[in-house]
Amino acid sequence: MMFSLLYLAAHKMAYSGLLLSLLFTGLPSGNSDNTKNNGATAKSTGATTKTTLITSSSLKGIDVSKWQKEVDWDQVRDAGVSFAFVKATQDDYRLDPYFARNWEETKRVGIKRGAYHFFIPAAPVQGQIEMFINTVELHEGDLPPVLDVEVIEKHTSPADMRKNMRIWLEAVTAHYGVKPIIYTNQNFYRRWLQGHFKDYHFWIARYNTIEPDIHHEDKWLFWQYTDTGKLAGINAAIDLNYFAGDMNSLNLMCVPPKLIPYPEKVILTELEQLPAVKLLANNIDEP
Repeated sequence: MMFSLLYLAAHKMAYSGLLLSLLFTGLPSGNSDNTKNNGATAKSTGATTKTTLITSSSLKGIDVSKWQKEVDWDQVRDAGVSFAFVKATQDDYRLDPYFARNWEETKRVGIKRGAYHFFIPAAPVQGQIEMFINTVELHEGDLPPVLDVEVIEKHTSPADMRKNMRIWLEAVTAHYGVKPIIYTNQNFYRRWLQGHFKDYHFWIARYNTIEPDIHHEDKWLFWQYTDTGKLAGINAAIDLNYFAGDMNSLNLMCVPPKLIPYPEKVILTELEQLPAVKLLANNIDEP
């Protein structure tokens, strides 16, 4: 009992740091907004964007799939990469041929790892759930699962897509005990997802010098800022990402020890009521 109380207290302190860091985290200003897979016209989300310079201590990460082929993970680690998301599955039948190797190698070299599923809205959602959970075994300290959503077929309605997304997210949460992250690009988010998944964190692809722009009730924690990066140990273009927090915050998001429940909802609810956090939020100068 005492251990559980100490663990919850530590989570509260870490979540406080994460929330405060998110109030101040951002990136340099820019003008272009190049995203992939959807050419929707940008429109205001009502979000407040604060930009500050990324510091040398900002956590940098990558995401990999079959397109990078065999990665030299020792060189990647030595290049300063803190975390990596590895493609595991797609649709209800497709396994990334490099998943097993990437999954084991990231763990071996000590890079924080996470696995993602490329979602096909028209495919049977139950098959996509089973494909992922039968492929990916998460261990203590791994990052939450990721649902990659960036395509929609003409014969699939947005409402049906969001319904099936939620079915996948809830089933995967129940299986692993950790709430997944939603990956998408900026324009796809604006057109189809904004305001519909307030209880999930987003990982946004926005190929720009301006941080992701999201609905004021949504939350982003990861930013994929380019898909043409170069990195030692990888002989292909690579997606580069930032995490809006420090290593303690990143560790907090990960799969907890099996005997301890993941306390996200309780902690976030309590922190939202903290007067100090509200005071800081209300007194940040806008750019």
